[in-house]
Amino acid sequence: MFEHWDSFYLLVGGAAGALIGLLFIVATLTRGRDRDSALHGASVYMSPVVLHLALVLSISALAAVPGISPRTGGLLVGAAGLVGVVASARVVYHLAIAKTFAGAHWTDLWCYGVAALAADLALTTAASAVWWGTTRIADLAIGASLVGILLITIRNAWDLVTWISAVNNAEGTPPAAG
Repeated sequence: MFEHWDSFYLLVGGAAGALIGLLFIVATLTRGRDRDSALHGASVYMSPVVLHLALVLSISALAAVPGISPRTGGLLVGAAGLVGVVASARVVYHLAIAKTFAGAHWTDLWCYGVAALAADLALTTAASAVWWGTTRIADLAIGASLVGILLITIRNAWDLVTWISAVNNAEGTPPAAG
């Protein structure tokens, strides 16, 4: 299933791993904020971003497993996609239905929720194509879905960094060195 895709998964997985490390640094920028507010915001905004990066990293690591059968690979990728679907659906719920964050920007729903949900559904659908024996199409669709998830997550991580930095600077917290 992952044959001849070594370089692709190495590149995509490496990018996801590096971004996870950078998000740990970003998480430290929330120090000094109200604990309950910071934890709730992190569960809706930060956690799904980290989860999606971990999803890309995990699938990339799976691609390096020697001799994995297409059905096993498809099942594991599909399970990872379903985890992403649940996380993204939760974000859509909080931003569109429960309106947990009344002051949320309109792009939050579309980028953190809807776009991520669409990419997760595409990944899950692509993984299910393995069961139908269309591994060539599935390989391309899984790769495209992972790139989509990675690009959406990069956008969302950038949004988090700029928002946290702006809030900290407005409250008089010195910006992080760098």
